[in-house]
Amino acid sequence: MSTATAEKTQSASLDSATRAAFFRAKLDAEWGPYDLKHALDADSRKVLIVDTRDAESFAAEHIPGAVNIPTSELESRLGEISKDKDIVPYCWSVVCHLATRASLFLSEQGYKVHELAGGIEYWKKYELPLEKSNSSTR
Repeated sequence: MSTATAEKTQSASLDSATRAAFFRAKLDAEWGPYDLKHALDADSRKVLIVDTRDAESFAAEHIPGAVNIPTSELESRLGEISKDKDIVPYCWSVVCHLATRASLFLSEQGYKVHELAGGIEYWKKYELPLEKSNSSTR
């Protein structure tokens, strides 16, 4: 059996309820730039944006209100993250996996996480605001 045939057979074996559950979970696990903007506009106190990039990149530009916790520091800095908020990690782009790794780790620790789909690249494409700082926010 060819790889394409095997993939088609496997795909056909998913029923519509399984597919629907997958897409529901995906929509809950990922927010686009407008989803994040709407959540911030509704009540920014309920959202914590986590920039998972390095401190220099964060200082150059970041989403307003974000805190800089590089993925490599996440475990040691969990005390800075409230479980009472929606946590929104982001990184560079749709192909960067720093935010995905952070999202997985935080989810495993019991946090409610929504990875920012497309990272800061898509935030900028939608012409949403950015800010700069002289150092990382802790």
